[in-house]
Amino acid sequence: MESSVHRTAGLQIVTSVVAGVLGYVLEGEAVAKATLYGGAVALMGTLLLLWRMRRSKRKMLPEPHQHVWLFYRSSLERFLVVCVLLVLGMGPFNLVPVVVLISFAAGQLAWVIAPLTTRKSN
Repeated sequence: MESSVHRTAGLQIVTSVVAGVLGYVLEGEAVAKATLYGGAVALMGTLLLLWRMRRSKRKMLPEPHQHVWLFYRSSLERFLVVCVLLVLGMGPFNLVPVVVLISFAAGQLAWVIAPLTTRKSN
């Protein structure tokens, strides 16, 4: 069974590739690279969440506070990874900062759109 997180990851991939191609056609290579990078950063956060979800399903924790701790830890990990990747993209990698941020935000919008594509069965 496919989860909404899987649909979100798929939508992020499609959105990033389409936006990257459009960026290349309309503005050139620099915009395309920045677009793909911003989308990849959004996807990285989603993939980290999927990884944590799979690990937590395999491990049964006896206490509720341990689940809460894993939730906070996962959130912090994703936040830090995304921050570091965005800083790298806009700093040492010399990508177009505005494009990186806009494409990252577009990738995050997949979290809003993906659940809307779910068909509910009765």
